[in-house]
Amino acid sequence: MIADRPRVRQACPGVAAPMSTGDGLLMRVRHPIGGLDAEQAQTIAEVARRFGSGALELTSRGNLQLRGLDTADLEPARAELENAGLADRDPAMEAVRNVLVAPVTDIDPEAAMDVQPVARALARALVQNPRLRALPPKVGVLVEAGGDLPLDGVAADLRLEACAGLGGVWFRVAVGASSRTATVLGWTRPEKVVDVALAVLERFVELREGEVDPPGRVAGAVARFGPNVLTPPGLERVLPGGDWVAARMPGCADAGMGTCLNGRAFGIAFPFGALRAEALQGMAEHIRPHDGRLRLTPWRSLLLTGATPVESDRLAEWDGVTDPGNPRLAVSACIGQAGCSAGSTPTRADVETAGASARGLLVDGGHVHVSGCDKHCGRPANAQVLLTAREGRYDLSLQRAPAQWETVLTGLGPGPGQVEPVLAALDTLAREERGANESRVEALQRLEATALARRMNAKMNNGDSA
Repeated sequence: MIADRPRVRQACPGVAAPMSTGDGLLMRVRHPIGGLDAEQAQTIAEVARRFGSGALELTSRGNLQLRGLDTADLEPARAELENAGLADRDPAMEAVRNVLVAPVTDIDPEAAMDVQPVARALARALVQNPRLRALPPKVGVLVEAGGDLPLDGVAADLRLEACAGLGGVWFRVAVGASSRTATVLGWTRPEKVVDVALAVLERFVELREGEVDPPGRVAGAVARFGPNVLTPPGLERVLPGGDWVAARMPGCADAGMGTCLNGRAFGIAFPFGALRAEALQGMAEHIRPHDGRLRLTPWRSLLLTGATPVESDRLAEWDGVTDPGNPRLAVSACIGQAGCSAGSTPTRADVETAGASARGLLVDGGHVHVSGCDKHCGRPANAQVLLTAREGRYDLSLQRAPAQWETVLTGLGPGPGQVEPVLAALDTLAREERGANESRVEALQRLEATALARRMNAKMNNGDSA
């Protein structure tokens, strides 16, 4: 049923159903497949400025959030976004349209194929399938094709990964986590991949029915029922020539920052994924003369395509970053108490300069995430160090294995003057303990928590954590 007016959600918001937060209402524009043109980007900037606080956020699913809206402004804000082709009026349709696609397969000659048409067809099929309205709101599908900007490390419930194998292009159909750790269900051809994806998701919905505690994610269904129960008929279980996706070189061939993709794109990242409406407006004006586009990525960055590089003074004005080694990008944080009623610390202010304190750890592949409560909203999959606020103070945890965290220190005071020495001590210990052919992150994961806590406290008390 089409909603007469926007509803308010408590989780996984959209445009038709925003979410109440500590700084007003939050609208989330679902990932725009193929990016935004100048008019669409300008519309979002104007809506954010006129009806909200002007604050925008890029998410790890390639979405764009508008913050600080008022209930009285929801209908005109929603109407402008819908008229620009950026939103669904029906909240149920909007909730199920969670498709993330590799941003530049249409201009990347190294990609196995351009998967944007597949992603668009899948998005249309999802909203047109009544059975899939029962999907949990966080369930999402990723569509990618390798190339210079692959999504290998981006987690997803269902992965559709195109590769060039023997006999042409195939899609690897896999469930959960990253490309390296996902459970492979099988292989199919491009013309069948949308139907296969729908079949997997429909089967997931069926498995949830009647369960007292139904799995909330597709990987949970695999763990409980096994992969064969989710595998639709007609999939090839073994690809001739082996697993071509697993054979890809790990990591990105291109950093996706500054001038990249052999000059075809210009990437700009934003610390914490946060930017102002004025920055988005500026980027819209930059691409307009060239009929360019803004591609949203899961790395909380924007790729400008079909346009010239952005000059350094404009980047500084927008607080944009183009150096992939900038330590500000290795620290992430939720909005905290500044914009969320559940947050008990000013998370972003506490770690705004923390990257410098843990520079060696961060450059060596580490990532710190700071959460204002124990929900850990926005925590990236590559985080290895976690600060969790509890009643105004932080607990420090380390990732020991995927989805396994161990608390090292508790009751740490908020504020840069408290957080930075903790991270600096962690960085120093990692440097001291690192063995041959071992990263600092690996060294920390090897150390026992009690001993690590004792040595960190000693360094902070002695003032030798620098």
